[in-house]
Amino acid sequence: MSAEQHISEHMANLSVQDSEHLEELIECARYGELEEIQAVVQTSGNEKAKVLLSHKGDYGKTPLHMAAANGHLDVVEYLITIISPEAVNIQNDQGNTALHWAATNGHAKVVETLITKGKADYKLKNAAGHTAMLEAELHEREQVVAWMLINTEMEEEIKEGNDNDDDDDEEDEACLTVTGAMVYTVTKNGIYLRKREFAVPSETIPTKVNQLS
Repeated sequence: MSAEQHISEHMANLSVQDSEHLEELIECARYGELEEIQAVVQTSGNEKAKVLLSHKGDYGKTPLHMAAANGHLDVVEYLITIISPEAVNIQNDQGNTALHWAATNGHAKVVETLITKGKADYKLKNAAGHTAMLEAELHEREQVVAWMLINTEMEEEIKEGNDNDDDDDEEDEACLTVTGAMVYTVTKNGIYLRKREFAVPSETIPTKVNQLS
């Protein structure tokens, strides 16, 4: 039985009170109300809380989705200590994980925490076929892209580019330069690696940049 099947089996038997707790947890996560979440967990007990916190609400979102999307780092850090490792990667109705939402909204520290502490799978793709890093690039979240390029392995997405691209790609191109990482271009055919440049002040990029030559 998969992790999501196991979670779903438990959720099918939730009481009315538990269902109310679920809605409360999702709203508290959305607004960053950590103490309220901790109170629900204490009342429910860790085992039941693990199931509650893995619940999918409207459109398949979980409390972790809501906390990550809104940049509530303290809530994210707490939730990943309660839920199972598999629950970190739960996908909503559009295939987005909590990592996708954090990356899309530019919450670099949340992205870092989900990957380094929550062991989030950064190679998962949503229904559009996009990884979290690609969503970050498309939404011009430079700090997120920089951190992910430097601290994760993205070989499957990044390919060596040719500076003599076809003219047909020009309208679809969007270049991004990040300190200590790479200049790359997104076209309709994917992400193409260009060259190394240092154009953004290093203090604007999360961790490890200065370790690069």
